[in-house]
Amino acid sequence: MTDFMLLRPLWLLALLPLIALAWYFRKNSQTKGWHTMLSPEIAQFLLAQHQPTTKSKHFFIPLASIWVLATIALSGPSFSYTERPVASISQAKIMVLDMSLSMRATDLKPNRLAQLRFKSTDIINSIKEGEIGLVAYAGDAFVISPLTTDTSTLLNLLPNLSPEIMPVKGSKPEAGIRQAIELLTNAGYQQGQILLVTDGINPTQADSINALLTDTDYSLSILGIGTAQGAPIKMPNGQLLKNNQGTIVVPQLNASLLKDTAQSNSGQVQVITHGSQQLTDLFNHPLSFQNNQKTELTTEQRNDDGIWLLPLIALLAAFSFRKQLFFSFFLVFLLQPESSYAAETSIWNNSNENGALLYQDKQYQQAADTFSDEKWQASALYEAGEYQQAIDLWSNNPSSDSYYNQGNALMKLGNIDEATKAYEQALKLAPENNDAKSNLALAKKIKQQQKQQQGDKSKDSQSQQSQQDSQSQQDSQSQQDSQSQQDSQDKAGVAGQDETDKNSDEGNAQGLSAAQQTPLEKEQQKRLQKWLRNIPDDPSLLLRNKMYIESQQRKAESNQQNSSEQIW
Repeated sequence: MTDFMLLRPLWLLALLPLIALAWYFRKNSQTKGWHTMLSPEIAQFLLAQHQPTTKSKHFFIPLASIWVLATIALSGPSFSYTERPVASISQAKIMVLDMSLSMRATDLKPNRLAQLRFKSTDIINSIKEGEIGLVAYAGDAFVISPLTTDTSTLLNLLPNLSPEIMPVKGSKPEAGIRQAIELLTNAGYQQGQILLVTDGINPTQADSINALLTDTDYSLSILGIGTAQGAPIKMPNGQLLKNNQGTIVVPQLNASLLKDTAQSNSGQVQVITHGSQQLTDLFNHPLSFQNNQKTELTTEQRNDDGIWLLPLIALLAAFSFRKQLFFSFFLVFLLQPESSYAAETSIWNNSNENGALLYQDKQYQQAADTFSDEKWQASALYEAGEYQQAIDLWSNNPSSDSYYNQGNALMKLGNIDEATKAYEQALKLAPENNDAKSNLALAKKIKQQQKQQQGDKSKDSQSQQSQQDSQSQQDSQSQQDSQSQQDSQDKAGVAGQDETDKNSDEGNAQGLSAAQQTPLEKEQQKRLQKWLRNIPDDPSLLLRNKMYIESQQRKAESNQQNSSEQIW
């Protein structure tokens, strides 16, 4: 009984009219019949045994019983709890791409690298929400793109990735996984999904990957590209790659090892053995970590147990009006409304309990229509993808959890600024809300990344403008030099004439030079455009230089020596 409480205690005030009605019936029964004619002493002996019970008494007792039970039911007696889901942000995703020389193997046409680009493009296009980053590895791993919601950036970078631009030759998938974990950790994600796209790993590398992902909430799925038979590695110059003994290298894919590694890290695996093979959804798979509390956020909400008094009220009402007994049972048991949903709803459940059943059956839209509690409705609408409607409902019930959920929904909508304000408001109401603290830090980091990307774009724009200004200065200087040469020629051509003819010729020469200035500018512009067209359009050059500089910095910091491991 220590956990008992009334959800709506003000309904107990409805007992006051019943008390007044009881007093009225008692007073009225004593003022009727022989009581008015006889003294109380005589009436006690004459009327006590012979006066029948009045009809009003037969009516009042069942009425009072039904009234009391209904009032208690409406006051919301609560003995138990139900866990209510709390909205959460989807995990971040990282693609780790194998850029070792073995991706040039030709067992998939035209080669494994082309198939990696095709399949990676399909995967990125299938992502509808959340952030995604890109890592490439060969003998070392490098971040190609930090976490972003702009998938078009990744799609523009994919065609420029190749083994030839990697500064360190080799194949170290564990370095790519380590870089992905670091990327997720720095962005504030405690959960995330990593997709390794590779043409194979060896047992030592698998052990290293498992060790890296142990005690983390990051899952690893693997997309294998290649065949068990393998094929030679055809280099861009047309030659076949050979090892130190002069034997042609034929890399082979071990599918069972990939499967074991993915399963050990709560992920899935698929092996592409031909180009037309359909992809499975490797990113959006359910996570199954040992600590479920980290993957599903819930809050407890009290149940309204007053619903269990309704059968007693119905039976009491039926026996109070015997003539309608059969009709009452017919209403209770036979007129139960049919449910249009697959979940097993019941007339004995209240709307929130039926809604919870629909929610557990993942019928979120139907659950939102069934719930009477706005918080439950908001949670169901959130899961159904109706984020703005969920925000509107949560805003009607200001609390720390409400603002936290609003922040998550705003993050889904991409409104980082408003989400930050919502998380801050949640922390004002409940400073101990660790989930709000974590997501607030995440929102600030995302905003910082966006500002950094905008700053990089601004720098690139300024750099291009500076180059254009420099070129314009060069063109202007060239025009001035040409003009000076023209003036010198004009002056030399009229040196032998008299002063009057000289002044006239100089005026004509200056007028002719002014008339030729516009065609000269046009000629200079044509030369500039021709020069710009001759510049090779090679976006991969920027990636190559970036990774090379980063590689040199790592070597300088760790005093690394050139590796003698295999280069494919």
